[in-house]
Amino acid sequence: MGHRVTTESRGGNAVYTLHDDASGASASIIPAYGFNLFDLRLPVAGKVRPVLDATPDFADKPAKASHNGIPILFPYPNRVNQARFTFQGKTYNLPVNSGTNSIHGFAMDAPWDVEGTSTDGGEASITGRYRISTNTPALRDHWPTDAVLTVRYGLAGRRLTMTVTVSNPTADDLPYGFGIHPYFRCPFTPGGDLAKTRVILPASEFWPLENFIPTGERRKVNERLDFRTGKPMKGLTLDDVLTGLTREKGRAVCRLVDEELGAEFRLVCDENVRELVVFTPPWAPGVLAVEPYTQTTDAINLAARGVDGGLRVLGHGKSETLTLVMETVG
Repeated sequence: MGHRVTTESRGGNAVYTLHDDASGASASIIPAYGFNLFDLRLPVAGKVRPVLDATPDFADKPAKASHNGIPILFPYPNRVNQARFTFQGKTYNLPVNSGTNSIHGFAMDAPWDVEGTSTDGGEASITGRYRISTNTPALRDHWPTDAVLTVRYGLAGRRLTMTVTVSNPTADDLPYGFGIHPYFRCPFTPGGDLAKTRVILPASEFWPLENFIPTGERRKVNERLDFRTGKPMKGLTLDDVLTGLTREKGRAVCRLVDEELGAEFRLVCDENVRELVVFTPPWAPGVLAVEPYTQTTDAINLAARGVDGGLRVLGHGKSETLTLVMETVG
């Protein structure tokens, strides 16, 4: 009771919005453009506020998938070096779309299928489905196997739960990595004091990069990248891959604390998340991308060198599920 799912047409695309009437929270998704959740509004310090960043006309003219809302990255997050890799003796070439590299997979601007919506179970929810061969058939031969990705968003109170399932419908092994690239507003109020917004991340190590690609080494976090006790948003310039996550009851908790409002936003990751990419977009001051990944950048090429970068491999008929939670406190 008190949960609704509404639809409207924006720019020729259906926009689905989840509502929790008691809290005033809402979440808006465009299935036809990467199943992007581009507008999330949660109670913060006595007022419902937007916690994600996207361009004002994104719903009407969706573009620049990697710059707005919550881009979904699959079957690989971030870059694959030289847009090329070898898996089980066969070499594959990927679309070149970031210098000489390939970035962020196939799903983030693809049309997704809506499997259904619901207001049962004390929440409003929507489930989307992406399959390489169905939704992006031109890209099927660029990956070793077909793959199915199912994402369910559930909204209840001041919490959004994202449940992700990866399935292998083929007879061959499916290599994959999964991530999201959410853009969080911090501080929560436009024009708020960046010096009074603290970023707290539970990472003890990082992957040194050369031209955005991991060298294969892991190091203890240095002063610039040690967010365990928090750093102010003011002055941060980041595009880094953190790892070595500490957990509380199996969960890694990332916190954005607005000290002026006495409130915080939390991104809670289950045990399947092992890396966090942190990025300060130069086009959006007061915005921070905290990106939970199942692997580091270029993990499929690191695996070929014997480096454990988190590449996952699913056998025939197998599936894996991970859960991310976004919530506010205070």
